[in-house]
Amino acid sequence: MNYYGCVGFAVRDATDLARLAERAAREGQPLRTEPGLGLRRWQLGGGVELWAEVGPGGGVLGALPFFHPRVEHRAAVVASDADPVNPEEGWAEMWVNPTDPEEPYTGSFPLVCDLVDYLAVAGGLTELPLLTDVQLVGFVHELRTYRDALEWAAAQQPTGFRLPPHTFASTAHTALDETSPERPEATALLAGVMREVEALVNPLTGRRFWSLRVDVGGTDVPLVAPEELSQGLEPGCLVQAGAWMLARLPALEAPEG
Repeated sequence: MNYYGCVGFAVRDATDLARLAERAAREGQPLRTEPGLGLRRWQLGGGVELWAEVGPGGGVLGALPFFHPRVEHRAAVVASDADPVNPEEGWAEMWVNPTDPEEPYTGSFPLVCDLVDYLAVAGGLTELPLLTDVQLVGFVHELRTYRDALEWAAAQQPTGFRLPPHTFASTAHTALDETSPERPEATALLAGVMREVEALVNPLTGRRFWSLRVDVGGTDVPLVAPEELSQGLEPGCLVQAGAWMLARLPALEAPEG
């Protein structure tokens, strides 16, 4: 399993990924970026997207999957930077749904996420903190479902660890030894109530994947998951998941030209 499978892409190796990235660069909509690098957004339909990064000579550097969520949030972006090795990639640290516009370090929860549109928005992230809209999606790599709180507690008792049933814990904010301070890990562990479950199909591959919405305690977090993690998914169940957090800051983007 890889994260591309969370939105129905069949990426088995580097050759598959390179072929997909090249197509996204050809067919995607250009976005305005700083000189030197380019960004293309390929909307395949049904919420499925690929964002391709293009180098100075026009060569394709890579592509990130994305899914257009039905739920958007406000966020206070408090930090952001490029990857020290791959400058076409970048991340942001933010507080979701800040409770006080004058105090950015408040809200539903903090998290670190990778930005699919980093090249298009980096110029707007020079003066922080910044309050803006965010499209946030978790690409699931681990998922467990439970019928009720009793089943939840029974499953966690043998491990000696009990995750509260309404939790969003960003890895970057819980790790005791951050090995890469220049690029904090954009993953999270979350637990909550499944509010929405929908089976969708990638228009390019015909492969099925799942769009989910989980209430982690008054805040809904959109997730996407591959077909192989779909067992037990139904509205109202309790869910515990690990996910790679991806985000887009649409208010800071501008079309090319």
